[in-house]
Amino acid sequence: MSSETETYSVLKSDREKGLKLMFEQYAKKLLAYSTHNWQVDEDAAWDLIYKTMYKVADVIQEYEFVSEQKFASFIFKIYINYLRNHLRDSKTASQGIVEVELNENIVHNYSPATKPQASNPALSLLQQELDKLEDWQRILLLMRGQDIAYSEIAKYVNKTEDQLKVYYGRLKKQLAERINAQLITTSI
Repeated sequence: MSSETETYSVLKSDREKGLKLMFEQYAKKLLAYSTHNWQVDEDAAWDLIYKTMYKVADVIQEYEFVSEQKFASFIFKIYINYLRNHLRDSKTASQGIVEVELNENIVHNYSPATKPQASNPALSLLQQELDKLEDWQRILLLMRGQDIAYSEIAKYVNKTEDQLKVYYGRLKKQLAERINAQLITTSI
């Protein structure tokens, strides 16, 4: 490889081309590493990959690399740091928090006009929080809850698959935080 085709050189000279090249070369490797070796959820892994790629692009001007191999090690090191932080945060967050699972009846029969009546307070909170979401957000959450592929969901919500992966992780986290906060305040 000449220095012009080295990923780090391209990234330094043209951020967008460099990000694309870096993504093509390293994203699948990082995804495979985190899902197979660390059993990280695919959505979380994609979030970490994007975070890593943009972090590298932000700081690339501060570093010099002698080879593509050294650059790959740099990316991997940043990714591992984000991965460890994620695992630590996930472990901390899961302690003392009640998870609310989606009921299949709600997933299949849900519409804001005809809400199923829930006797479970956590389910009622879930219904209230789903009502607050935009239609495309509700569709994303409910379809991913049924393990429907992002490519299929993208047809319904006019967003790209990559965007949906990020939005799904964020929505899931926001929904869980809101419900847990309400469950905690009502139980006190």
